[in-house]
Amino acid sequence: MSELSQLKFPAIYSQLAKDFIDTITEGSAINFSIAKGLELLNIPVNILQDPDARLDGDQICLLLTLGHMLAKKDTPFSLQIVQHFKEDTLGMLGLAIINADDAEQALMLFQKYTELFIPGFDFSMNYSDRYLDIEILPLANFKKIEASFIELIFCAFDFYAKRSGLDTQAEYFFCHDATGYETQLERQFQCLVHSLSPINKIRIPRSALAQKVKNPNSSMQTFYIAQLDIEKTKYEQQSNIAFQARRIMHHQAKQGRFLNRDQLADLLSCSHRTLTRKLKSEGISFQGLLDEVRFSMAKQMLYQSSKSTKQIANHVGISNSTVFCRAFKKWSGKTPSDYRASINDS
Repeated sequence: MSELSQLKFPAIYSQLAKDFIDTITEGSAINFSIAKGLELLNIPVNILQDPDARLDGDQICLLLTLGHMLAKKDTPFSLQIVQHFKEDTLGMLGLAIINADDAEQALMLFQKYTELFIPGFDFSMNYSDRYLDIEILPLANFKKIEASFIELIFCAFDFYAKRSGLDTQAEYFFCHDATGYETQLERQFQCLVHSLSPINKIRIPRSALAQKVKNPNSSMQTFYIAQLDIEKTKYEQQSNIAFQARRIMHHQAKQGRFLNRDQLADLLSCSHRTLTRKLKSEGISFQGLLDEVRFSMAKQMLYQSSKSTKQIANHVGISNSTVFCRAFKKWSGKTPSDYRASINDS
């Protein structure tokens, strides 16, 4: 996985932190200001005035840790943060979503541009006859703040759906244990919440995708998308090679295509040798990336299907099931059958 420090987050996170801290400390005995907080975290105070500024992942981690320290203890931290969400909390993406034509278009915008505002995660759409599962896979090592990030992503999804006038009838599945405050989350989301799921995901009925947005504005949406395309190009040029490679390999694998080194280098517009050198400089190898992708897909299939070990091995690009079982145990510490049994018992 990518290191958290390699990710770049927009300055809107520090503005959100400012709004949260101002509210928490207003009328209290706590003598604290966002300027003091940013100084303690070694973040330039003028970052709030710079729309192009980016915070690295370590700074975001410190901001979230500070927020947890100051937050009220009787309400989930994520639900305290969501009270400060605005239509532009996700910048141009948020504005494009609420000006979309329908739920499906809004969702496609979220998937296409969300890495600009929520880097370090892959959002994959898995359709069945009745449902759409939006699966959220961390591509970086978020450590102790991963649970907070997942909850904030779910809060953002819920916020923009409601602001768009949509009733998505969603269900939320958390990998972490939220049993102590599931009732509060369900009250906020007005739907079911599940803890300790093997995969973080949002489930909505496929029929919900046809819902119309309350007040669409196609001309404004065209403007926002044009700006997002510019930002996306700039972001991709500045992203580290391992993170770009990881995202490409995950997307290709979902389509049944497992890239070799040369194919990945072509998609990244560099030579085989340059790719190897850059990955090594970031502490990872091509084989390491390929193993990550295979492990992630194998876990999902063991959870979501009753396919045999041999079928799953073939699906993740390993023709010999014995080799696959040996590799899976190396990745997880369990055989595929033991892993599936542990999921069914949870």
